Amino acid sequence: MIDTVTQDTLRVILPSKVALVTEEIARRNNTDPVSELTHFYASRTYRELENEKSKYWWFSPAELCDLYMQES
Repeated sequence: MIDTVTQDTLRVILPSKVALVTEEIARRNNTDPVSELTHFYASRTYRELENEKSKYWWFSPAELCDLYMQES
């Protein structure tokens, strides 16, 4: 079990978190999650998510989707 999240352990969490977020974005936009993936990786929200210090990893997929949608 992971006691704390570090930049290294965040790399383990990111793939599943990104998958859930892009599924939520696709659901809201009525699009394909795979097509949303490239856009999400280029977003400010993703840049914050991949930075452990931002604590974005703590947000739910719905909250991250909201942040992403506010960028557009």
